[in-house]
Amino acid sequence: MTEPWQRLPALSLRQLQYFVTLAELRHFTDTASRLAISQPALSSALRQIETVLGGKLVNRTASAVTLTELGNAILPHAQRVVSVAQLAFEDMQRIVQAGGDGTVRIGLIPSVGSLLFPQLPQALAQAFPRLKVEFHDQTNDALVAQLLKGQIDFGIGALDNTVSDELDVFPIQEDPFVAVVHRDDPLAASAHLPWKQLAGREIAVFSKGNIQRLVNALAESHRLSLRTRYQVDYIETLYGLVRSRLAVAILPELYTTHLQDPQLKVVHLQQPALARTVALMRAPQALPPLIESCFALMLDTLRAT
Repeated sequence: MTEPWQRLPALSLRQLQYFVTLAELRHFTDTASRLAISQPALSSALRQIETVLGGKLVNRTASAVTLTELGNAILPHAQRVVSVAQLAFEDMQRIVQAGGDGTVRIGLIPSVGSLLFPQLPQALAQAFPRLKVEFHDQTNDALVAQLLKGQIDFGIGALDNTVSDELDVFPIQEDPFVAVVHRDDPLAASAHLPWKQLAGREIAVFSKGNIQRLVNALAESHRLSLRTRYQVDYIETLYGLVRSRLAVAILPELYTTHLQDPQLKVVHLQQPALARTVALMRAPQALPPLIESCFALMLDTLRAT
């Protein structure tokens, strides 16, 4: 951990904000307008960043602004610094205006709600009564991106090969894949279903997140013929397709925790078994002691669930 008295580079947060905004908009005039500064001031700030870092970050022509290889490499780090600074300043303002111990921001994929609620909020409220806790539900890809940018402190998501090596991961449990079928479907006769019996059936999966990637990877590696006809965003649409006998739904078991529809049956998929690993994730950078204590309690609570 860097000590507070160690010398920092001669870069301001505002200069980094200018670079991040320019990288987003890819236009000097639009960036200067968004930031309410002049174009010469923007150009001067960019030159200062390049001087301090020792390399060119941006290529500018009459028609376009592009990032150099160095600029693309630096951008995620600049985004994280700016995001963490903005959130920290908001926390400081909130503490001054309303008291308390600040805010912890927790991202989660929708299916893990049964692991969190109500136990985790209750445990956090009891241990840290002055701490504001925010929960943000999102897709797994968005959760990982926000962790890398410092927009959330911790995330509960699923591991796959798209999760960055820059994150620290703490596995919580395995979440096996299941099929949801209509109760009158012949596939509902058994509690376990080999994947090969889905051949020729219309399949419904979620369009977002990593579930479809995991299913497709399994089908490819085992030469399974799966006909994914429906890709939906919401679980009620998924269940509606099954109720209408239009499809068999494939999803992780955690999604079905509160499923109580007598028309639908959950069947475990096997031969081969497929599961995703649910994990608590965070960036490796140290956080304030109170937030670190919050993380330790979260990990203990989730692993005890």
